[in-house]
Amino acid sequence: MHRLTVKERIFYDVVCSENRVYRHWYTRFLLAGVDLERIRRVVGRIRRWRDWCSEWSAEGCRLEAMAEQAQAAGDVACARRLFHEAAGCFQVGQHFFYLDDGLKARALERIWSLYPRAVALDDGPGRPVRADIPFGGLRIPAYCRFRPESGRPLVVQVNGLDNLKEIEQHAVGRLLFDAGLNTIAFDGPGQGEMRRSATLPADYHTAVTAVVDWFEREHGDHVDLDRIAVVGFSLGGYLAPVAAAHDHRISCAVGNGAPAHLRFLLPARRANPILFRGIPHAAGTDTLAAAVGRLGYDIATVPPLDRPLLVFHSGRDRIIPHGRAHAQAFMDWAVGEKELRFYPDGEHVCANYLDEVLPRTVDWVRRHLRS
Repeated sequence: MHRLTVKERIFYDVVCSENRVYRHWYTRFLLAGVDLERIRRVVGRIRRWRDWCSEWSAEGCRLEAMAEQAQAAGDVACARRLFHEAAGCFQVGQHFFYLDDGLKARALERIWSLYPRAVALDDGPGRPVRADIPFGGLRIPAYCRFRPESGRPLVVQVNGLDNLKEIEQHAVGRLLFDAGLNTIAFDGPGQGEMRRSATLPADYHTAVTAVVDWFEREHGDHVDLDRIAVVGFSLGGYLAPVAAAHDHRISCAVGNGAPAHLRFLLPARRANPILFRGIPHAAGTDTLAAAVGRLGYDIATVPPLDRPLLVFHSGRDRIIPHGRAHAQAFMDWAVGEKELRFYPDGEHVCANYLDEVLPRTVDWVRRHLRS
């Protein structure tokens, strides 16, 4: 358990509550595959934030046991749904939880064991297929969805700070696949499974290039690699357009709720307590200032993007405040076709408007990939 600053103690012991914080996350938890009434029941049992991960992990264990019972009885659809929801509970528990690295790591390990069990029970079209992509001396873990027909475009789904290829990206990938697109969701350096072997780098875009290189080698005869999109949320909403700027094989990019730079985090005492520990955790540094300095993320220093860009941003984002300014920085940076959709009362990644944002994202991608 980390020793907390005074600001963190106030935030986690006083501010973190149902009315002030948790209810703003519900839409993302639904995207993780957790039922609304289960969310309410579990949150109702939590009295303080430091119990958040352990309580959600206990719920995940209960669902895992139920899934195993259903599988033993031959109830495949029920077992698959419960394995997915169990993984979702562990994700909700570790999501934004940086008080206890060991507890967070154990929750992640359970996700990585549960998701393959759910996928193994899926015999329908678009079943995620595991891939491990060479990246220097490392491997990028990923899941692909392949359209049965050849010659369809590809969407590369880029993670943010704490979302996972097995959870939120699973849901978004299904929407994209159903719209006729091949997809790949992966953990880059500093994210998900790859956090075991590498920290978040300044040149994250090289991981996206490695993913596209792998498709050219392994699936160029099935996927139309003249039509590639990148889509990212939160920090991934920065990483995805930057990857497109560096790799001209990428046709268009979507970023939702992204910081245009990390300077807004400094001085560290002003940073949201979640990012105060979250960014150093991913970057492998001891302090937030060291992480910001090492990563150097700033859209103004990136070669301008000369292909279509769609940006979503929000006016009430508590994680990336001053959304209008961050959004405008992306608009000033891009020199190709560009579109901004701003939600004045939107929360982080427009979470309270995902019923609009996700289908708009799918339609925009399809239109710009001429699919």
